[in-house]
Amino acid sequence: MEITGSLATAGELFVAKLEISADDPHQLIPTCLLIRQVSALRALALLAVNGFYTEALGHQRSLMEALARLSALVARPELLQDYLIQDVLNRKKMLGDILNFRQDWPPEMVPEPSDEELRQEIAEATHRLTHFKDQQGRTARDIKTLDWAQIGGVDQLMYGRFVMASEALHFSPKSLEGLLVTNGDVLESIRIGPEERDFDHLLMTSCRYVFVGIQRLANHLGVDLLGDVEDLYQRFNTLDERMADDALREE
Repeated sequence: MEITGSLATAGELFVAKLEISADDPHQLIPTCLLIRQVSALRALALLAVNGFYTEALGHQRSLMEALARLSALVARPELLQDYLIQDVLNRKKMLGDILNFRQDWPPEMVPEPSDEELRQEIAEATHRLTHFKDQQGRTARDIKTLDWAQIGGVDQLMYGRFVMASEALHFSPKSLEGLLVTNGDVLESIRIGPEERDFDHLLMTSCRYVFVGIQRLANHLGVDLLGDVEDLYQRFNTLDERMADDALREE
């Protein structure tokens, strides 16, 4: 869909014209999150053009996650430190899980990286978490994506579609159904290659997340949107309404 490529280009031009201070993480981090949204939109569109719907859903989840965090950091800038410490929390847990998994390995199984390296990284993470507690007066919080979305006021956009995208990304049994070609209860074959799905709806919903991200960042930085973005949004809304009318007539 042409509007997807136009939006990705408009988003990149919008960011390119921003005057962002490298010393101000409240400007830098939300801007980087928007860039990740736009990159995910381009990747999603490439997969969609080639018929890989399920794989494209994984990238839709990615740009939704970026929108959730961008919107939350715009709504509550004081949560920036919670966002930055999240990687440390996640990494400490992951490394601890690896050590626990390895504890029953026989001597001939050589761990890579070594347990000593992992323990050192865990100690560094623990030190950073202690430093966070000393600075913030509280322990670091594990904030989930849908919590970020609720804080940022975009949860109504994400509920439902985020779960569907998560199923595809994590290879749930539900996401495998599209591979099965059946005739009634009889399995005729397992599909290999492109899918025949409603790519237009996938692209339109993904574009909406990016439009919201651009507007949130523009409001946050106190800058005006480029005229191209405004015009593109009007075209998007017109197309969205026409697609909705067509869907109703088909019913």
